[in-house]
Amino acid sequence: MAMEAIKNIKEAEAKGEEIIKNAQSESKSILKSADTKAGEEYKRILQEANNQDKEIINNALAEGEKEAEIIKRDGENEVREILNISQDKLEGAINLVVERIVSNNGNS
Repeated sequence: MAMEAIKNIKEAEAKGEEIIKNAQSESKSILKSADTKAGEEYKRILQEANNQDKEIINNALAEGEKEAEIIKRDGENEVREILNISQDKLEGAINLVVERIVSNNGNS
C-alpha cells in the first residue's frame, strides 16, 4: 500500500512536471507570437503614419502652389498697371514738354 502511494505520488509529480514544461513552452510560444505581432503592428502603424505624412505634405504643397499662383498673377497685373501708368505719365510729360516748346517758340 505504501509502495502504491509512493508510485501514485511519483506519477502525479511527473504529470505535474509535464504540465509545467508544457505551460512554460506554451508561454514562450505566446510571448514570441505576441512579439512578432507587435513588431508587425508597429511596422503597419509606422507605414500608415508615413503615408499620412506624405499626404499632408502633398496637400500643403498643392495649397501653397495655388496661393503662389494667385500671388504671381496679382503681381503680374500690378506690374502691367505700373507699366501702363508709367507709359501714360511718359506721354503726358512728352505732351507737356511739346506744349512748352511750342508756346515758348511762338507760332508753331
